[in-house]
Amino acid sequence: MQLEDALSAVEKHLDGVSAALLAADPQALESGSAQLRNASAQLSQVMAQIQRQGALPAAMQKRLQAVGAMLAVQRESLARLAAITDRQVAGLLPPADAAATYGRAMGGRNAGSVARIYRSAS
Repeated sequence: MQLEDALSAVEKHLDGVSAALLAADPQALESGSAQLRNASAQLSQVMAQIQRQGALPAAMQKRLQAVGAMLAVQRESLARLAAITDRQVAGLLPPADAAATYGRAMGGRNAGSVARIYRSAS
């Protein structure tokens, strides 16, 4: 596989993953990410062969730098999307280790016991 073909494949899959991120489409994101990972592995193999032969042309270096920048942007977008998802889940479901409002929060006292303010009046 030539460097041009491998780099073009990575760029194509990067665009696909970007579109899936913008659309918040989990199935497209998963399949696009797998394709991007495979294309990136092929690109790294081609790059290893080329590094043994000599230097890269300046145009290819710029394209590789652009791919690296786009990957960094996508990594950041995924981190933001994960944080948003975590917040949404936390809003819908209580944390698993949350103490009950009454009961365990009172140091193990009986869950049906009366609050201290009402005990002093009785």
